[in-house]
Amino acid sequence: MSNDILESKRGGNTLYLNVGVWYDAGTGHIHMTLPHSGWFRTTVNAEATSKRGHPALFCKLARALKEAGVLAPVVVEAD
Repeated sequence: MSNDILESKRGGNTLYLNVGVWYDAGTGHIHMTLPHSGWFRTTVNAEATSKRGHPALFCKLARALKEAGVLAPVVVEAD
């Protein structure tokens, strides 16, 4: 197991991931990676019909990027 994947100290079915996240304004995708894994890299976008689409996750990651003060997409959250 890479040092990006940690088992919960409480046991059970929980794990913790050291995830790198960044926004690519050119593609409109948010990228995610486990930097030391060598195999985990994926993207997500806001288009529900896209293979990489997951609007709810995209909005949550966009908020996290914004709160971290790094480049983030402008997202209008639903009421």
